[in-house]
Amino acid sequence: MGHFAVIWAAIFGVLAAGIVAVPRGVIAAEPSKTAPQSRFEHVHALAMAADGQALWLGAHTGLYRSQDRGKTWTGVTLAAVHGHVDVMAVAADPRDAKVLYVATHEAGIFRTRDGGLTWTIVNAGLKGLDVHGVAVDPRDSKKLHAAVRGEGDGVYRTTDGGEKWVRVDVLRVATGGRSAHEPDSEWLRGESRELPSDVRRHA
Repeated sequence: MGHFAVIWAAIFGVLAAGIVAVPRGVIAAEPSKTAPQSRFEHVHALAMAADGQALWLGAHTGLYRSQDRGKTWTGVTLAAVHGHVDVMAVAADPRDAKVLYVATHEAGIFRTRDGGLTWTIVNAGLKGLDVHGVAVDPRDSKKLHAAVRGEGDGVYRTTDGGEKWVRVDVLRVATGGRSAHEPDSEWLRGESRELPSDVRRHA
């Protein structure tokens, strides 16, 4: 276990240091023909498509895709209205290789259903756009959880693949104005009353 941790730390250290050059794409999923070479900055996430044919990397400089096991990377534009986004998290559908969710620092969550050719913004219900985490339920890929920081700070859940998000970590009950606390397993199901303060502090 320790050896694997060291290996992955080394890999991310190389990427974050900018040793690997990355062509910044100006068209979704297409290599740039005019943009200068740039480098990874602050790598935040790495995910593999369900079929193992693509790697997706999220960084301060945007989203990148590799189809040769990480040897080369292509910049991917998420939307024309967001020329540059800081990608905080990437979550791949465990069953459908064409479905991917990308959480960003300033524009919320993007979803693709065609392997990255087109992207849809899926922020309905989110009270903030600074999304630091997104996870797909391995038992039901339509169900996801997202962690929002700053405005709208909290944990949100969707049961329809991002069409509608509902906050699940706060639910006021008749306790004299106080919030009732329940185990983590319950707030993940959307039944808890408040995200533990230590989780908020260190998220």
